[in-house]
Amino acid sequence: MTVSEYLKYRVLRRPLRLHRGTDTGKGPLVVLLHGIGQSHVVWQPLVPMFSRDNCRVVGFDLLGFGESPIPDWLDYTVDDHVDALLASIKKLRPTQPIILVGHSMGCLIAVRLAYRRPDLVKHLVLYEMPIYEGLPNKRRYRWRVDAYRTLYDQISAMQPVAKGKQGLAQALVQKVTGQQIDAASWQPYVKSLKNTIVKQNAAAEIVQLKMPIDVLFGRRDMLVIRGKVQQIFGTDTGHISAHTIRERHRVTQRASLFIYERVRAALKAGQTSTGHSRLKDLLS
Repeated sequence: MTVSEYLKYRVLRRPLRLHRGTDTGKGPLVVLLHGIGQSHVVWQPLVPMFSRDNCRVVGFDLLGFGESPIPDWLDYTVDDHVDALLASIKKLRPTQPIILVGHSMGCLIAVRLAYRRPDLVKHLVLYEMPIYEGLPNKRRYRWRVDAYRTLYDQISAMQPVAKGKQGLAQALVQKVTGQQIDAASWQPYVKSLKNTIVKQNAAAEIVQLKMPIDVLFGRRDMLVIRGKVQQIFGTDTGHISAHTIRERHRVTQRASLFIYERVRAALKAGQTSTGHSRLKDLLS
């Protein structure tokens, strides 16, 4: 990092901006947010599906991953991720509320952005969101949450090896999650795991949102606890639609088709006028 970048981002605390790996089409904005330890590349099966739709599809690399900045002083909390995402969305200058699509940790970031800026978000599509808070007080839920947290603690305590080689830490992450982690992205991975995934408040925030939300679970997903919407989010869930598909913790062709159908339905659902006239001013 150069001296000017250090002064700009560390001293003056200007928001970092994310690498825009995918940007195609014109029209209403659809933003894709990948999971921990991944990049915009995971959305490759999904993006071509929008080729005939009137929308602009943007896929960012989240903070610390892909080609986005990797600041070593950040704690990589969900708000750190949202600050960078919000600054990056502002640069796109959307003129109407957007659709956010998240996978895994990307769901938690999408929810927090919608919670902080409900005027900016029209619809959420949350695929395989890791929820570890607000679950029913039942043995099977407690056991799985405890098992995940033990695993995450073990991963966080490990140290990566030099760049270009793979040590036990990276091998364990790849084996359990399928994610590729190198020495450069190890600290963002560990900090995001601890401060965004484990320390989260997504269930409580979703309940307070008013925009339509599609929650997609993978029946074969071993990293996400699948529960009934009413059990996790309470009874006031008219704005939340839950779906279960036969998938693991991956953005596959089949999962992409289901996500695409939900986004396409949201695009066709029409636009409310609330906040639209002021959105451009709020983002300036």
